[in-house]
Amino acid sequence: MPDLDVDVLVVGAGPVGLTAALLLRAQGCTVALVERRDGPQRAPAAHVVNARTFEVWRQLGLDLDRLLAEARDPADAGWVHWVTKLGGEVLGSLPFERQGDEVLAFTPTPLRNLSQHRLEPVLVDELAAVEVPVRYGHEWIGGQTEGDGVVSTVRGPEGDLTVASRWLFACDGASSPVRRSVGIEPAGPHRLQSFVMVHLAADLRGQAGDPPGVLFWVCDPAAGGAFVAHDLDREWVYMYPFDPAVEDADSFTPARCTDLVRAALQPPDRPFDVLAVSTWVMTAQVAERYRSGPVFLVGDSAHRFPPTGGLGLNTGVQDAHNLAWKIAAVRRGAADDHLLDTYERERRPVAQHNAEVSLTNAMKMVAVSIALGADDDAEVAAAAFRATLADDGGRAAVQAAIADQATHFDMLGLQLGYRYDLEDGESGGVHSAGTPDREGIDPVRTYVPSSDPGGRLPHGWIRRDGRRCSTLDLVPIDAAVSIGGPDCAPGSADLVVGSDFDDPGSWWSATLGLPADAVVVVRPDQHIASRR
Repeated sequence: MPDLDVDVLVVGAGPVGLTAALLLRAQGCTVALVERRDGPQRAPAAHVVNARTFEVWRQLGLDLDRLLAEARDPADAGWVHWVTKLGGEVLGSLPFERQGDEVLAFTPTPLRNLSQHRLEPVLVDELAAVEVPVRYGHEWIGGQTEGDGVVSTVRGPEGDLTVASRWLFACDGASSPVRRSVGIEPAGPHRLQSFVMVHLAADLRGQAGDPPGVLFWVCDPAAGGAFVAHDLDREWVYMYPFDPAVEDADSFTPARCTDLVRAALQPPDRPFDVLAVSTWVMTAQVAERYRSGPVFLVGDSAHRFPPTGGLGLNTGVQDAHNLAWKIAAVRRGAADDHLLDTYERERRPVAQHNAEVSLTNAMKMVAVSIALGADDDAEVAAAAFRATLADDGGRAAVQAAIADQATHFDMLGLQLGYRYDLEDGESGGVHSAGTPDREGIDPVRTYVPSSDPGGRLPHGWIRRDGRRCSTLDLVPIDAAVSIGGPDCAPGSADLVVGSDFDDPGSWWSATLGLPADAVVVVRPDQHIASRR
């Protein structure tokens, strides 16, 4: 007999695994969640949480006030700066996404910078509230398909556990032991660039500019790298590129990293402490398949992107959102196993598109270095850097190259506008990313609300039971819902405009563009299944 017998075993308790467990539990599934780390993430990692991810957590009923309290105030995190050094001259700046009230026309939950090591404890507490413990210090060793499910061996502090599950979610990261065990390979370049990450305790608000920023690209060729402000007053990360064919990762000791950080600071004597040093590899890969029988790849096990755009965590959360309702439907007998095949058909093209956009963003960043006269010879590069900044034409070229990075930091269309092309009004088909093609519209930057099947139900502000809420709040997490216009046929919809909620902003006609007698059917993941 197994030690545990559950509907779903989730391997990996990063933000994606934690969200997957919450989604499954909210839809009646029994869940076990194992994580080989001894606790939540300690050092900063991902920090960009976009509007769509917050919408998923809103639908789950999570404590958004607590999440936002852990996030950075947009006043401190609203800009990206290119600087000679941190605290030196600002060569150019761009807004960091859209975080202000103006975006409330498109989403009830704008993007925020919420560092992963502050996010994970909140999600762990939310799971504890629904009696799903995170089994830290438990490593997935292997699994065997038996009947319709998987029997896994999990090694914990007190020995091995046997876990029987009908399905297994591989949320165990880019190196995913689960993915390797089922023989699924990632496709795409495995190494674009390597970085040293230096985690700093420091108050560098005085070096952060006015207005302050969240990302700082250091342009002086004698320093290089980038700073990420996870908290202006206390916590930063410095990313330094290196070539592992030339330099050993072990050579980046705390003492050496201290010198690298000082070289990128102005003045260099600002106090800071190096808390940790690690390395990571930037890549752009998407798994060849997302499913092997009862095993599903979710998040980084299925895809890895360059961090240029902050899409990794968010794409993973939306993977879980897509898959969880389908698992729940099969579990309760409302659908057959065919529905689960649509997970890959719908989500893999999204990942491919996001990988392409992220890679394009990363490659475009080189244009700023080129404008500054980058060269493999350090002395030549330093001389070109000085000459460029001494010349009005050179400065103009640098500013133009920086302006050309705007898409990198403004992707509302991609974040909200991805769409599944549906075969039969229920699920499946080929992905069409971004907003519908319209002349003069950049589908990555511009979100155009649409009632087309396959797209996310557009947000609008309505009134229900005397309170203001989002149209996304009309969609229950565990069932499809039909929404009808004010003149729809009696009994043809679960909710009707004017009867079940008020529409003071004309969302139905102006945003959806639907006639008064139309009906839309919305899936539990808030994507439109059909309209009639």
